[in-house]
Amino acid sequence: MKRLVLPLLLGVATTVAATAQDKKPAGPDPKMVEKVEKALPESAPAKPKAARNILVFSKTAGFRHSSIAIGTRAITMMGDKTGAYTVTATEDESFFEPEKLAKFDAVFMLNTTNDCFQPKVADKNNKEQVEAAKQREELLKKSLVDFVSGGKGLIGVHAATDTYKNWKEYNQMMGGAFVSHPWHKPVPVKVVDPKSPINAAFDGKDFVIADEIYMFRDDTALATDRRYLLAMDIEKMDEKDRAGGKRKDGSYPISWINTHGKGRCFYCSLGHREEIYWNPTVLKHYLAGIQYALGDLEADATPASK
Repeated sequence: MKRLVLPLLLGVATTVAATAQDKKPAGPDPKMVEKVEKALPESAPAKPKAARNILVFSKTAGFRHSSIAIGTRAITMMGDKTGAYTVTATEDESFFEPEKLAKFDAVFMLNTTNDCFQPKVADKNNKEQVEAAKQREELLKKSLVDFVSGGKGLIGVHAATDTYKNWKEYNQMMGGAFVSHPWHKPVPVKVVDPKSPINAAFDGKDFVIADEIYMFRDDTALATDRRYLLAMDIEKMDEKDRAGGKRKDGSYPISWINTHGKGRCFYCSLGHREEIYWNPTVLKHYLAGIQYALGDLEADATPASK
């Protein structure tokens, strides 16, 4: 079988410190924006059934990816160009209050990390303030669950699975909980479901791509719970790289879809490195997954192993 080799740029994404909640994150490099403009899809795979609004949330409570700025810009620009959706980008967790969240059709968790709904506490020794913050966090968590299970969409890239790893319902919605990233190099990727419209960009061909590839906790990202789209092809790796895989089931999914209640979820672990967001093939995959989560692109989410 021929392998589709996606463009590889081997410059590693840099690490930046977590941005304070009261400080506006820096914008992307204009040269990166130019690359995104050239890579954007010309059109969406499906016609929107209505005007679609997406909340792109990128707050971090742990490691902060330097690719967040260009990732947010790329997702925004893709919606604007194709007319598939409009983005509101924020790191303000108050947007998850039920009355605010109701205005959106999907939430996109873009490289969020850790317990990112936690509000700031002025005095951590003040029990009342700490308890109030916990109650508010629980309210926002419930709001997201109700939003998705009620029929809306949830989208995540990369560190969206390095977020709330001990919140079981979030893990079920997003699909996985990050454990480690043994591979950060060009890796072989298998198109697991070549007939899925979300995989149309790959034209049924396996490929090679360089990014930080996640391994997920054994009780998450299971083939019995969600429909795999892409997975690392560990059989095509050398013995040393293959040894990095510690999953009990031997599966290393990269992208999938699933349902939660009446809602639809799409996740892709690609997105650590900046150049992922100007890879035209990956952007098409993202766009199809976004439209699935929005309910505009029909795709079979039945777990293949069931």
